[in-house]
Amino acid sequence: MVKIMASKLRDVELITDTGVRLGWVYDLSFDEETGDILVIVAEPDEDLDTSEFVTDHEGLLLIPVSAVKSIGEVIIIDSTKLAVKSKLRRPVAVKEKVTGTEEQSTGGGL
Repeated sequence: MVKIMASKLRDVELITDTGVRLGWVYDLSFDEETGDILVIVAEPDEDLDTSEFVTDHEGLLLIPVSAVKSIGEVIIIDSTKLAVKSKLRRPVAVKEKVTGTEEQSTGGGL
């Protein structure tokens, strides 16, 4: 397994396997108990209509890490696994631990 530092992912472009430019990595959200990465938080591309995508209160895209197909110079996202509002039955709330306190936001950048 190749290890990648989270700081190296900052500003890496996210593109779907169908060629749609989603945006750039802004942050990562972790499960506070397991340490698993749950969501890639992305600054959307200026040409992307975000109305169908799951976003946080700041308008940042929330991309499930399970949708990642590959990581290299860009991150390729499986478009069939991309969370869109029409597929969700309830809103996604992401909790993370930031400096010992729980927050309901994505926090700062990497």
